[in-house]
Amino acid sequence: MSYDVAWNRSWLVWSKRSERTAPWAVECILFERTLIEGKPALRFIARLAKILENELDNPPSRDQFWRDASRKLGKLRRLNQRDIEAIETLIAKWIPKPMPDVPKFGEVYRQLYRAR
Repeated sequence: MSYDVAWNRSWLVWSKRSERTAPWAVECILFERTLIEGKPALRFIARLAKILENELDNPPSRDQFWRDASRKLGKLRRLNQRDIEAIETLIAKWIPKPMPDVPKFGEVYRQLYRAR
């Protein structure tokens, strides 16, 4: 099976007063590429995750987005591990995965040296 990801952008308006300052949300949607009557088509599978557009550079928001997307991908029984990794690669082209804070070797060495 081959899968594709689409991005839906929606405007979040809660009230008429805040129309001009309302944020945009970006939603990740998973589709399966199929052939229907010999013609290529996309079949909707699931809405994976959503993030506010003005929070794309915010690491905690990206982390929450990836947790939601990973949780949803894990619940889809039709996907095997190879499919999940390919889908995560597609998503990472638009929203990079959060990287764990790993100290550099020099910092670890200095901390160990000071401890003595």
